[in-house]
Amino acid sequence: MNQLPVFPTPTLSEVQTKFSFWRKNKTNGRRIPEELWASAVMLNPKHSIHKISRALSLSHAELKKRVAAEKTPQNDNNKTLQHFMTIDVPPTHPTECIVEMEHHNGNKMKMHFKGKIDLDLKSFAESFWSKRA
Repeated sequence: MNQLPVFPTPTLSEVQTKFSFWRKNKTNGRRIPEELWASAVMLNPKHSIHKISRALSLSHAELKKRVAAEKTPQNDNNKTLQHFMTIDVPPTHPTECIVEMEHHNGNKMKMHFKGKIDLDLKSFAESFWSKRA
């Protein structure tokens, strides 16, 4: 199964640095790139919208709108939503397990299970190993 890489959430100062660099190098009339907006939105769980908008000199209303849009699923914006659900797939063959244990005092235990194993095998093993005979 392929997993998407997890990137750390940027800090407020890192995003401020990105905005400062962009503002120094932008041409007049250019809109803020989506990557910068995304960085600002990512700060929301850790910082309030008010704090972010003031620190980055952004429109409070626009940032609030983008944060709200990020929290609500929108399939028509080509956003990939990740939903996880458990799928019970029956095994194609019966499960089989054989556990054999031998204690240094000579006691032996053999467990043979077929089908779905709902038993706590660890408890059986601990019980066997803790016996003093």
